[in-house]
Amino acid sequence: MKIAILGGGSWGTALAVHLAGNGHEIKVWEFIEEQAKEMQEERVCRLLPDAKLPENIFASHKMEEVIPGTELVLLVVPSNHAEKTMEQSVQFLKGQEVIICSKGFGSDLRLLSEVIGEKVKGEVYCLYGPTHAEEVCKKMFSGIVLAGGEGREELGKLIESENLVVDLTEDIIGVQVAAALKNVVAVFVGVLDGMGLGDNAQAFIMTRGLEEIKKVGIAYGAKEETFLSLAGVGDLIVTCNSEHSRNRKVGKEVGQGRKLQEVIDEMAMVAEGVTTLKEAIGLKKKFGLELPLITGLYEILFEGKDPKEVLKKL
Repeated sequence: MKIAILGGGSWGTALAVHLAGNGHEIKVWEFIEEQAKEMQEERVCRLLPDAKLPENIFASHKMEEVIPGTELVLLVVPSNHAEKTMEQSVQFLKGQEVIICSKGFGSDLRLLSEVIGEKVKGEVYCLYGPTHAEEVCKKMFSGIVLAGGEGREELGKLIESENLVVDLTEDIIGVQVAAALKNVVAVFVGVLDGMGLGDNAQAFIMTRGLEEIKKVGIAYGAKEETFLSLAGVGDLIVTCNSEHSRNRKVGKEVGQGRKLQEVIDEMAMVAEGVTTLKEAIGLKKKFGLELPLITGLYEILFEGKDPKEVLKKL
């Protein structure tokens, strides 16, 4: 199959390498011209140095060289660029199915599937799970969840390999809420790690975080069992505990006393948890929910509150 991947960052590149390994013809759109040129000419991605791009991957910063002629489109840009990217791509789309891999909320705290679904003619799916790019590109065993309508079974077969198990669900709402908010919890876990508060405190936050994610998901209309799946607790575990987690890293640096903006400015890649947190604080008003963990982390990062004081209120 001919597949377009919008986003040449670490996860977009890992997916490109994986799908190319499955025999598909891959075209990658990368916003930054210099990075797209490196990918095409040197067969490397500076954000994922362990990955070597095979010959059946083409990269360009021009959408008109990537999307036309493809049968499937994967959206793998940071969530705050997802809507704009799809708006730019619409003129080149011919009804292809779209798989959203961006993790976060759309405008006005709407789900990305809803926002993107309004812009494209093809069926919309979501692909999320505990899959760090650094491991997927090395063909290390992983599991992921594909959510959407009836076509998900056929798409799952195109994605799955002996090293990547694909679970299927129709709960496209739940997987999106879990994917967005697990990043927020990981930032909080990182803060505690940076302060040296230990494993017990981190486990406490992960547990409280899962409860809060589930509460928000059900308010959106998700199925409760989704939060015990790979896309729920699975992704939460790996994002909160892994050395590859950018969200945990940001929190850890803040916990060690550094300024949030200073940490973000130094990062080559985006920590979605910080972006999502700024939006997620509005979930309290949207659904009339008490969300002490989300509120507490917001107070820590943006209002300078002592994390130990926040912990006592959870």
